Amino acid sequence: MLQPDHLFLPSPLAPSAFWPLFADKSRGWLAERCVAPRDCVVLLPFIELVPLARQAFAAIEGWQPRVETAQTLALALGPPGAQGDANAPGVSGDPALDSLAVAAMLRSQPGLAEWQDRDPEAFDQAVATVLMAAQTLVRGVAAVDPQARGPWWAEAREATARFCAGSAMAGLLSQLALEWAALSPAPDTDRLLDYPASAWLVLDAADRDPLCGLLLERAARQGVPSLRLSADAELENAFEAPLSVPPTLWLCQDAEQEAWAAAGAVIELVAAGHAPVALIAEDRLQVRRIRALLDRAGLALADETGWTLDTTHAGAHVMVMLRAATPGAGADAWLDWLKCAFTGPDATWVDTLERHWRRGAPASPGSAMPERLVHAQQRWQRQQARLVEFRGAGHGPLGRWLQGLRRMLEGAPAGSGADADADADNHSGGSSDDASGDPTRAAAPSATWWQRDDAGRQVWQCLRLGDGLARSDLDDLPLTLAQFTRWVDTVLRQGSFRPAALNPQVVITPLARAMLRPFAAVVLPGADDQHLAPPPVNSGLLPQALLRHLGLPDVTAVGKRAERAFVQLLRHPRLLMLRRQLDGDAPLADSPWWSRLAMARLRQGLAAAPVLAPALRWRALTAAPVLRPAPVAPQALPKVVSASAVEALRACPYRFFARSVLGLGEDEELEADPGKREFGTLMHNALHQFHEDRSKRADAQPDSDALAAQRLLDFAEAAMVEAGLDAAAMLPFMVGLPAFAQRYLPWLAEREAAGWSYLAGELPAEVAPKGLGGLRLRGRIDRIDLRRSKGALTWQLLDYKTGAVAGLKDKLKDPLEDTQLAFYAAQLITGGLAQLALPPEAQLQAAYVALDERAGMAWLPHPEVAVSAQALLDGLAEDWSRLSAGAPMRALGEEPVCGHCEARGLCRRDHWWNSDGA
Repeated sequence: MLQPDHLFLPSPLAPSAFWPLFADKSRGWLAERCVAPRDCVVLLPFIELVPLARQAFAAIEGWQPRVETAQTLALALGPPGAQGDANAPGVSGDPALDSLAVAAMLRSQPGLAEWQDRDPEAFDQAVATVLMAAQTLVRGVAAVDPQARGPWWAEAREATARFCAGSAMAGLLSQLALEWAALSPAPDTDRLLDYPASAWLVLDAADRDPLCGLLLERAARQGVPSLRLSADAELENAFEAPLSVPPTLWLCQDAEQEAWAAAGAVIELVAAGHAPVALIAEDRLQVRRIRALLDRAGLALADETGWTLDTTHAGAHVMVMLRAATPGAGADAWLDWLKCAFTGPDATWVDTLERHWRRGAPASPGSAMPERLVHAQQRWQRQQARLVEFRGAGHGPLGRWLQGLRRMLEGAPAGSGADADADADNHSGGSSDDASGDPTRAAAPSATWWQRDDAGRQVWQCLRLGDGLARSDLDDLPLTLAQFTRWVDTVLRQGSFRPAALNPQVVITPLARAMLRPFAAVVLPGADDQHLAPPPVNSGLLPQALLRHLGLPDVTAVGKRAERAFVQLLRHPRLLMLRRQLDGDAPLADSPWWSRLAMARLRQGLAAAPVLAPALRWRALTAAPVLRPAPVAPQALPKVVSASAVEALRACPYRFFARSVLGLGEDEELEADPGKREFGTLMHNALHQFHEDRSKRADAQPDSDALAAQRLLDFAEAAMVEAGLDAAAMLPFMVGLPAFAQRYLPWLAEREAAGWSYLAGELPAEVAPKGLGGLRLRGRIDRIDLRRSKGALTWQLLDYKTGAVAGLKDKLKDPLEDTQLAFYAAQLITGGLAQLALPPEAQLQAAYVALDERAGMAWLPHPEVAVSAQALLDGLAEDWSRLSAGAPMRALGEEPVCGHCEARGLCRRDHWWNSDGA
């Protein structure tokens, strides 16, 4: 039987010299066999090599051969899928559709129908392994002669049953993968078997393509000239080939130094005119860090490895929309979607809505809401209606889910078709309800932001939102919203976004795609035993013995392919490799391939490849320590302060600056479970209503202890409902209310027996004391009791607290240091209550009432509140005069304030030059 000719090309030849030699040898072989080049086909391993070979052939006068890869030639001979039925149930080659088909197939199996609901992650992993196994089988059978495929499938069934008999689940999944793969239509590459080429030439690099091998053998049997050109040395002698310039290895201390060294080397090479530079992405995490440094340096990058679609803005937009539509989604999920979907000047309504939600207090009945808030709520109601319409009953056919997703992403209003015009909001204020916020949004998808954005187009195509599935067997596939969301997430994580780049200075590419490309220089970080090494043992569904039996690549073959790809990289005269000695705390060693290269050079008596410390540039910088901040803002001081603002000013002026001058504050969690703070507010309201009701019925028959306790509990329940708090989340706090009533009512009875009576509660107070330059003090007094004894009148301020008693006692150890009671007392003394004036003859007292003390009610009186109030006013007047004159609001940096201050990161307390801030 005739065999293809075989020609070895010199392996140490640099890529720039390789291609002219390749073209010359190919033309010479064709001339020897009197074959016209214009009718022959040259097949290359991957598409990046095609323009290089074409340029090399074009440099020789005469007709040029057809230079392709097997896949590009098959595609040129007909559209994808033309060889078989588009609705065939086998592997289609589209991961998005195939994963759906596998999931449906698994759910149809007895005993597996409930697996997805019981353990969705394990089910998704099973889908991925079945799909991978089926794809491996389909790729393998594509390299088998069509007449021999029947026996090949029969042998595959017998071998699968034999090699997978040890595990019932693995055996079942393997059989499903095989039978599903066997239903696949004939591959598109079968067109090549009948292509009337006058000669076939195939270039092997790092591996022999079985499909190209089939083409060469078939052509040889038919008497068609065929030639296999090998760019590989024999694997046993791969590292023995002499190198004109050996590679250099930089030995770095850790990952950070390796990243900086690699980025610096690339920048130096580009600056020296050696572009493009190949950055080999074997250690993907490290290359991501290096890429960030190169982006910062402003280099033009082309990333051939890409990044997953779910990390792009378009992919994230899809996922946040689906999460927002999930039943039970809360305000955080809704805001994530709204902020992603609405941009531009008109998106301020989303900010208005967020501020309203974060305040957490709905407008009181009958109160007038600001017009912008009314508008924001109306907009939200329309968007919420769209979410409700999209999820519908929560289940439906895949086609309906995709149509609904398309409408949502295009911004069509609820109840409209995919091509309907947007509602009026989409054309008001320069915004639209689509993801772009572009007022030019038209009904046709081609005019949307999704079609103008590179990543958006890829997302649209991956999810089949443009032309539909083209698979009637999957269009009616029933899915729940959760299943549809998981499928979309899987598709976006599997999809890769590779942005286009013109004239890149740096090309990020995997090792297998760097072969034979004439880069000016190559930088390979991660040249250690963990990242630049033979691949680990395959943990896929098909056992290694089964792969070898069927002639499919096993882990050994994959390792040999990777090793040859590394050897091909040694052709480059400018090859820099880097590795770190430590990965965190774990030590790393040399790559085994680097060790083999070093031993080969030693056997040949050649100088060892240089191992150097990284060539880093050091630059002397003038120390610029972070000093203690002391801002000055006399014109920006607030006109009104609260007790907490005054306390912040006394504790740390910079904290006051951040809170009251800059108006900064931490956003409250929208979906956090109610906690002690909400319980404290609830108790304030409940006690206020209880005492108001009690004072109105002062002349009636007094309630029994049981009835009074029940009234207090009823007011607490009503306060919880009015505040919109979740009863289940508040249960840990509410369960203690009966015990609280049993503590509170006896204490209240003792106070009333001592002559104290309730006067008023929840009193808004505001006053502008003299000497403060018009500064107003604003607050709300929890409660005032009064007592007449022997002709003397006493008013007592009570402030409810749910915190620890120990902290309250510490505040009162030095009465002048307590701010809150003194602040409220100052308001009363200076006439801050318009509806209730402190009588001139009345004595003023104040106390904290600890509501959460389990041993009993704790009443902590302030010993000299009137003195403290006057001292506070005097001190505040002095401070305010200084600040208004331009005195700095200096950060004090003292504990315990700094331990819980939300402005600590703003003042940079942990980065001051020294503890004195000098």
